[in-house]
Amino acid sequence: MLAILSRLFERLPQTGGESNGSHINVTIVESGAQYVQHIDTQIFGDSKPLETVELPSPQEVPPPVTSAEERIRNSIARLMEEEYNNEKLFNLQSHWQAVYRILVDKGFCKDSNFDAFDAFIRNVMPEHVNKPYTKASVKQISQTDFSRPFKDWSFDTQTSKTRKPYDRMRTIALRFIEILEKNSL
Repeated sequence: MLAILSRLFERLPQTGGESNGSHINVTIVESGAQYVQHIDTQIFGDSKPLETVELPSPQEVPPPVTSAEERIRNSIARLMEEEYNNEKLFNLQSHWQAVYRILVDKGFCKDSNFDAFDAFIRNVMPEHVNKPYTKASVKQISQTDFSRPFKDWSFDTQTSKTRKPYDRMRTIALRFIEILEKNSL
C-alpha cells in the first residue's frame, strides 16, 4: 500500500507544477472486507476524466489460494473432527502413522525420513489435535504392516491379532485421503 502511495506522490509534480487542483482520493478497505463494489481512480491533471473500474460480484470471486501446507493443516484439523462408532475416529497416538503413510504416498514426505516428517508435521499441525503427535509413535510404523504403501495394506492374521485396529487405521487413512482430495491435494 505504501509503495502505491509513494508512486502516486511521485506523479504529482508531473501535472505541470501548476496549482490546478489535482488531488488524490484514497479509500482504505478494512481487513475482513469480502469485496468492494467499485474503485474510483483519478488520473492526475484536470483534462483526464475519472475512471470507474467495476469489480466482480462476491459470487464470481474465487476462494483465496492457500498453500499446500495450509490445506494439509486444514485436512488434519478436519480429520480430528471425524466420528467413528460414537467416538473420535483419531484417538490414539499410533493413528499418526496413517497420516504419515498417506502424506508419504502422496509425495509430501519421503519414506523412512522421520526427522523430515517430524519437522513437516510440526509445521502444519493444527492447534487442536485429539492425540499429540510424537516422532516415536510414527517411527514404530516400520515394525507394522502399515509401513507399506496404503494400496498394499491388507489384514494379515499372522502379523495382526485382531481385525479391529487394522480396520480403524484403514478407515483413518481412507478418510484422510478423501479430505485431502476435497482440498485439492
